[in-house]
Amino acid sequence: MSVKEIINDFKENYGKVRKLLDEDSKNDPDTEPYLSKYKAKEILINMRESLKSINPENFLDGSKLDAMLGAVLLNIGIIDMETEELTASEKVLMEAVDLLSVNSSKPEIVTTLINVYNNLGILWSNRDEPERAKTFLLGAKTLYETFKCTLQLPLPIENIVNNDSAVGDFMLLEKAYTLTLYYLAQVYGSLKQNLKSAIYCHVTLRRQLQYSDYEPIDWALNSATLSQFFAEQNGFFQSRHHLAAASTVLEQYEEKLTTSDSVDEVHLAKLETYKHRSADVARCWAKYCILLMTASKARLMNDAERMTDAITDMSNLTLEDNENICGGDMKSLIFPDLNVSKYESKIGDKFLLTYQDAREVFLCCQTWLNKAKEYYKLDTLASDYIELIQDSSQSYSYLAFFEDDDERRAKMHKRRVDMLEDLIKEINPVYYLQYCRQLWFELGEIYSDILNIKLEKLNKTDEKPTPHALKKVNMLCEKSIENYDNFLNSVKDKDGNMPKKLEYDVIRPVVSAYAFIGRNSMKRIAVDKAMQLSHVQKSYDSYQAVVDICKNDQEAAAMMHEEYSLCQEMLNFLPIKIKRLEKELLAA
Repeated sequence: MSVKEIINDFKENYGKVRKLLDEDSKNDPDTEPYLSKYKAKEILINMRESLKSINPENFLDGSKLDAMLGAVLLNIGIIDMETEELTASEKVLMEAVDLLSVNSSKPEIVTTLINVYNNLGILWSNRDEPERAKTFLLGAKTLYETFKCTLQLPLPIENIVNNDSAVGDFMLLEKAYTLTLYYLAQVYGSLKQNLKSAIYCHVTLRRQLQYSDYEPIDWALNSATLSQFFAEQNGFFQSRHHLAAASTVLEQYEEKLTTSDSVDEVHLAKLETYKHRSADVARCWAKYCILLMTASKARLMNDAERMTDAITDMSNLTLEDNENICGGDMKSLIFPDLNVSKYESKIGDKFLLTYQDAREVFLCCQTWLNKAKEYYKLDTLASDYIELIQDSSQSYSYLAFFEDDDERRAKMHKRRVDMLEDLIKEINPVYYLQYCRQLWFELGEIYSDILNIKLEKLNKTDEKPTPHALKKVNMLCEKSIENYDNFLNSVKDKDGNMPKKLEYDVIRPVVSAYAFIGRNSMKRIAVDKAMQLSHVQKSYDSYQAVVDICKNDQEAAAMMHEEYSLCQEMLNFLPIKIKRLEKELLAA
């Protein structure tokens, strides 16, 4: 066969393979999901045998023959992986490495070899061996960087078979390299190197923007999700930027959707997806606000020495950047091609110090939560709606921390009570037990917070408290205890007994609930001795419950060491009080 015949034969068969993989496979029946892939593999195996039988000397440039064979091996390896034949996939991909690595920097080889390394990275990730995956992916990264230094244009396999060998195509190479970075982000995540993983995610997103190689909804969601990681590292500068980028890309996408004249099902589906994902990005903005308030509160509550640490751009973090992914500069994690000032200007990225600072963030948070609630409704997407109300309650809680006026602070907590009590009336504990538990526990805490504000106010004055004030204190005690009891009852078995060993995730709330009931029972005010005795007895029983749990469960005792110790002390003290009240009752 002449070189021309070999290339024409390859072109015809490669075209069939691409049609089977890119088009026909989408319509394979559920009973034979890999039908088209297996057909493509048969053709590829014949192509491999045919190419191997050719004398390389027939080609003026032997590396083009290697490039054709390498493309065949790559596609066989991908099909093997997708059809869950990992051993066969590894074997054929390593065969491609051996074949191509000799001429790795040749324009017709480089893109295929990077794709081979990428797929070996995926293969070892699927085998849960991220270190081995990393080796291949870093190999792809090095190969790309080395080739770019040669100033050559890569030559994709399609150009070789179409005899366009003079025309390079850098986009296929750039796309392959963007995938390398994306896979490295996943691998570093598996290796628990979360900061490095996040930076690789950012670089991937930046390149997708740079080359206009992205789907707007996916891109915006990925950027908004990445922002959450940065916010959790106190990287509010980076977090806000990624959220602003997400909103900017969504806004651009919305403009395209709304200017379209199309009203078909595909267009309507796109509009629905846009509304859904816009609500998700709105939730991420609300989370940003809450995390900024949380971090600011924690910082203010820490000792004065740490107050000088006001860094919110992660420039204080050290990164072992031996792969030169961000030049060691955390502030370079931005999207220079995107104007995001419209959204960045709406909220700050510095720690909050005053009530006014907190109020601005709080109002921004409420705006984003209300936007999310336009999509997430209680009657259609209950779980998401419940979480939005919980976020709203948390934002009021943090705003209350920055408020100095006791009355205004109590009103903020009362607002939380109203929204959570309205919510819990609407949801069924049978279907939403976990959420009901969270709501009961939070309501118990809120009533306790209001109670402490009221008691503090009474303690500050020498005047005798009014009957109304005393009634209010008792009501707050009772409401707090009632909600904690609801929470505890939901953990008990059908006979009303607490499990011998608590599940790990309920140890802390169960012990805390009993301890709060113990404290709040003692805060109830009663003139009647019998009533006083019942309050103290309730308190004693609650402290006893904590001690019983911790005695029977070492995990609980270790986790709740402080509460355990305090409850033991109270059990030593309360029997004396109970005996005194019993004596006074008998004497009466």
